[in-house]
Amino acid sequence: MKTVLFYRDFRQFQGGHLKVWDYFNHVIHSHSYHPKIFFSGRTVWDDTNPWLKLQDQAIQSWDPSSADILFLAGKDWLMLNKSQRKKPPVPIINYIQHVRHSDPNETLYSFLEFKAIRICVSDEVKSAIVKTGKVTGPVFTIPNGIDFQGLPNPIDPSEKKIDIVIAALKQPKLGLQLMQKLHFPGRQIKILATSMLRSDYLNELNQARVTIFLPNHSEGFYLPALEGMALGTLVVCPDCIGNRSFCFDNYNCLRVDYTLENILCAVDTALKLSDHKKNQMITNAYETTNRHSIGKERDAFLKILEDIKQVWERI
Repeated sequence: MKTVLFYRDFRQFQGGHLKVWDYFNHVIHSHSYHPKIFFSGRTVWDDTNPWLKLQDQAIQSWDPSSADILFLAGKDWLMLNKSQRKKPPVPIINYIQHVRHSDPNETLYSFLEFKAIRICVSDEVKSAIVKTGKVTGPVFTIPNGIDFQGLPNPIDPSEKKIDIVIAALKQPKLGLQLMQKLHFPGRQIKILATSMLRSDYLNELNQARVTIFLPNHSEGFYLPALEGMALGTLVVCPDCIGNRSFCFDNYNCLRVDYTLENILCAVDTALKLSDHKKNQMITNAYETTNRHSIGKERDAFLKILEDIKQVWERI
């Protein structure tokens, strides 16, 4: 079988690592390819590392020319020397997870000119990089998918024990401000503002009637909001560009412009919704997540993988 070579510099758990892990597993499901992976010497091997059980299978030397395909994400391009970037020894799949790739002030921007088959996590990301006029090679969109088997069984909304969870891992200061503003006698509020095991994080979301998600002001997709929908919590998530393709205000969540005042207003609206409206939004949210299954993501990627020789030759 042919090989797809991955690289990771895993120092702490981030959503970007989770999605590369998903694509690593997609390759395992291929009939023609199998994955190999090389880790940086700084990689942390703890329970947050998805590859922990595969540590012994990691290759010990980095040789891009030994693989049939390279899978590069983020700053993985730096693992290639200048000549390899300009003239890749094998086809490259470049996974694009953020709109900041289109920012000329970012290192990531400089990689757009190199020949690659690019997969973006949302149409917003695709539009952003295509508009630069710098991209060499085709650009595909495969929306992020959820591995439902990795989620806890959703608790019925009527049995959830926490009124509000504030998911503030990326915005701890704003999370604390919201916590202070929303504190009310008898109201159960919890803030998630420090690193924790992914399973614990998902269990907290599962307990919440309403969850306030605080992404960066710009994201490529923002999977946590979609995970919240899958767990039946009523999602409040400000606009972060990448969530526009699945966060539909007043349909499956409350999505507002990114200010403290707007978020507080949205939470107030969420808490005052009638049971009928709240249940309808949660039902709509479930339907949205079903359109973003990990299986659909995998099928879309494997189709590109099957056609990669023809696609690469056309660049």
